[in-house]
Amino acid sequence: AGQGIIVASYSYNTETELGAVKQVLEQPNMTMAPGKHYSFNVGQLAWHLISDDMGLIYVMICQVAYPQRCAHMGLEELQRSFVAKVGDKAVTAKDRSLDKQCSSMLLKLCQKYDNLSEVDKLASLERKVDTVKLVMQENVDAALQNCVKLESIEKAAEELQQQAGVFKRNANELKNKMWWKNMKMRLIIAAVIIVILGVIAAIIAVMTQGKKGDSS
Repeated sequence: AGQGIIVASYSYNTETELGAVKQVLEQPNMTMAPGKHYSFNVGQLAWHLISDDMGLIYVMICQVAYPQRCAHMGLEELQRSFVAKVGDKAVTAKDRSLDKQCSSMLLKLCQKYDNLSEVDKLASLERKVDTVKLVMQENVDAALQNCVKLESIEKAAEELQQQAGVFKRNANELKNKMWWKNMKMRLIIAAVIIVILGVIAAIIAVMTQGKKGDSS
């Protein structure tokens, strides 16, 4: 462990407690393999770190909900951009001495990775899936409300059957009708879910094919 020196930093839409960052960097067991990603959560914040062969450690602190794959992509691009910007000057730089030189580069990176739909196609696909799931949930809720009404009617029919044996035959007929309605409703729900799952599978297949096309 050594003295934690933050040669450059940038806070985007929030304030970062640099003292806490230094405390983490100065931990006695702070040994990192170059190029390997390290992540941990503190409260509602997620810490992502990566080091390089020069012994520099790059840190990104974001919300826990922020996709880890995007944070790792951001750290890797930060490492490349930082080395291209300052080279090996960072090894001998003083605390916060590179803030001004790197501020524009860090701002652009923050803005880029703040827009998940642009930086991560999978994240964009997940939002589309969430929209479909929301619509599906609304449909299921409406269907369940109808099921609850049918169950209430069925219960009332059973009570009538117990109270008056005279109406036993009519009650059984009503029960059967309600059962068939309930079954039809469940079949409709199952069909809606199957169709939506098919749409989701098609979207994923198209996005996967698009990624393969981009790679080739």
